[in-house]
Amino acid sequence: MRRGFTLIELLVVITILAILAGAAMPYVQSYVEESRLAKAKADLEEIARALTVYETREGEYTQGDVAILTGRYLNKSPIDPWGKAYRVATDEGIVVSCGPDRSYDAKDDNLFYPYQPPLALVQVKWVDKNNSGAVDTQNVSDELHLTFSRKLSCSTTDILNNLATCFAISTDGVTKADIPAVVDNSGNVVRMVASRNVILNVKKDSNNVFLVGSSTIEVKQGHATLKDLKKEDPNYCISDQPVVILPQ
Repeated sequence: MRRGFTLIELLVVITILAILAGAAMPYVQSYVEESRLAKAKADLEEIARALTVYETREGEYTQGDVAILTGRYLNKSPIDPWGKAYRVATDEGIVVSCGPDRSYDAKDDNLFYPYQPPLALVQVKWVDKNNSGAVDTQNVSDELHLTFSRKLSCSTTDILNNLATCFAISTDGVTKADIPAVVDNSGNVVRMVASRNVILNVKKDSNNVFLVGSSTIEVKQGHATLKDLKKEDPNYCISDQPVVILPQ
């Protein structure tokens, strides 16, 4: 005749199983959290790629969410593993997940991924304002249009007051001079468009005319003016990378 488990034996088995489950629970929770983090990072990278393609094709992305990317750039608008929508911080050039605490304001565990490259001078164009075909200031000054990879936090006044410490120009590819040697730094002559484009006027009495297609402009090392819009610990513009002046 078979004998069943006694109540005490069942309680012992249940107790042992409970102990084993309790011991395993932290490992299970850790695995689940790591899986969520991995999923969020993969989503962030996918969204960042979509944003990069969008800005290449259609210009600056201005929305705070990813809804308008759905269809053409993303298969669907993803939700992060903690049930919150991903956000786009357009000023900082990053896409953000709220992280495990489900709060965007408490930034300690927020996850983010950049969709724009680091702040750098990426393009310099000469604009022949008087259509003379040469770099000059006849009737109206020619212009230099400097384009950056990200929005700048500084004002036109900041740039005007620090032109000499921000930019250097080389007319022969070797010798460098402070940019006020060839651009006007008096009065209200610095303009900014969409926070990424700085416009400078060619100096009227310049004796050091640059050559379009060979002269270069670069951001000087040690400058303290050109920063991006990152709210905490903003990034300074990359320096010592010469950019050739090209015609518009």
